[in-house]
Amino acid sequence: MKDVQIRHVVIPDDPYPPGLESLIPTSPQTKPPDAGLNSFFGIGEDEDPLSTVPKEEEERIRREAAAKSSALTLEMVGDLPFANIRPSDNVLFVCKLNTVTRDEDLELIFSRFGTIMSCQVIRDKKTGDSLQSAFIEFDKREDAEQVYFKMQNVLVDDRRIWVNFSGPAKKRGYGAGYGGREDLVQTRRY
Repeated sequence: MKDVQIRHVVIPDDPYPPGLESLIPTSPQTKPPDAGLNSFFGIGEDEDPLSTVPKEEEERIRREAAAKSSALTLEMVGDLPFANIRPSDNVLFVCKLNTVTRDEDLELIFSRFGTIMSCQVIRDKKTGDSLQSAFIEFDKREDAEQVYFKMQNVLVDDRRIWVNFSGPAKKRGYGAGYGGREDLVQTRRY
């Protein structure tokens, strides 16, 4: 939204009856009477009110403001540790897995694309059963991109898998892969 400054007004026909001239203020108001400390923002001295922004640029600015607002909201409710956090470019989320698919199986299948830093199947906290999804972290972003394009809708253990780049869920700690059980261990190589 942008402030608008009205410089000139022409009224071709006055809709009000005569005799109301006494209600018109003699000096123009600079602020609304109910304006608090932060409720009124005028046009800045260095801002040109007549300048126009292209539609694409205006949409980009609007989207950036919405993204910052959403990130700040997620930070306030505790879903993000910091509002300006970015998801990893080298972590993939794989879903629609077979329940019998294990971490080692996925690591064997996906290791042909590059070095895997970690591969974790998401498990139920109480039972330890697979929730048919996994996070796979690659050493390089290029390897993850190659997997994203080549492994989409591929059969793994008689199921067609779905591969996508992970969002901030990895940072929040969901999908830790241990299922809350002591007998399941984290597998991670450096």
